[in-house]
Amino acid sequence: MRVSAKFKLILASGVTLAILTVMAPAHAQDMQGLQAQSGPRLDFPAGLATDGRAVYVANSRNNTIEAIDAGSKSLRIVAGTLFQQGSNDGIGPAARFNSPDGMTINGQNLYLCDTNNSDIRQITVSGTVTTIAGTANISGTEDGTGSAAHFNLPTQIATDGTSLYVADSGNSTIRRITLADMKVKTIGGQAGTSGKTEGGMDKSLFSGPRGVAVDKKAIYVADTGNDVIRMIDISSLQTSKLAGTGEEGDKDGPADQAQFNNPGAICTDGAFLYVLDADNHSIRKIDLNAKTVTKLTLVNGHIGSGCALTSDGKQLYFSDTTENAVEVVDTSSGNVSTLFPPGQ
Repeated sequence: MRVSAKFKLILASGVTLAILTVMAPAHAQDMQGLQAQSGPRLDFPAGLATDGRAVYVANSRNNTIEAIDAGSKSLRIVAGTLFQQGSNDGIGPAARFNSPDGMTINGQNLYLCDTNNSDIRQITVSGTVTTIAGTANISGTEDGTGSAAHFNLPTQIATDGTSLYVADSGNSTIRRITLADMKVKTIGGQAGTSGKTEGGMDKSLFSGPRGVAVDKKAIYVADTGNDVIRMIDISSLQTSKLAGTGEEGDKDGPADQAQFNNPGAICTDGAFLYVLDADNHSIRKIDLNAKTVTKLTLVNGHIGSGCALTSDGKQLYFSDTTENAVEVVDTSSGNVSTLFPPGQ
């Protein structure tokens, strides 16, 4: 089921390209606009993070990390070299990535799930890249410090300023990296065992989780394979269900009666949790106090794996893999506009 969802994403992108190559003359003006666009472009944008001045994008097919200036809407490469795949640390164009995905920001540092390298990278906003946990091209389940730990296709990452929390999708686990010493610990799920069991970190089970967010009380998880949203209490590390019945669907209402279909990236401002509900082509809004689920907006095309909120919680950025764009949603009205490419 999840494999078919991936094929749908890739197929949608392929169809878009095919339409562009056979487009009728009536669309020639649009084609000229595309051809006139200068500078780097987005190709299957994935993870996002923002510091208010820029929105950082994991440009996954180009294997680069890029920044969109929030004011001018210009795009620049922060790290990596276009179309060059690898795992090198380094400064700016000397660094290499392999299908980079989820990102978060803490101070002057970005933290990235370098998914196909199965490791976690740190990127200063000026472009210096280092590997802080895991070893490139060596997947595994081990906890430990720095390179002694291993991951398996990590997809999304979040921070509370003290620790990083990683959706280690291939292991069906949630990992914590303490920033002070880069120690990695599994705090949810049992590596290599999928399920939907609640309980402590030695008992809980997840199924291919692909989204993670955190506030002062809990770590929230989009448990993608189970079509539910889970939460891990930060103090006790007890896992419980927040929303969803576990059956595929598109139902709003009380959290325990709501339904999702392939939920992915998530983000929170502490009052609301936003869920990119990929196969329902919608962004869902969970009121963390009232425990209710509503639909914030519908999305044309396919939602990517990027979700980031402004510090005031008023705007949500998400990646759009059909348009190869970054969109922005007003979290009060649900109105959607395009951040990049400008004018789209």
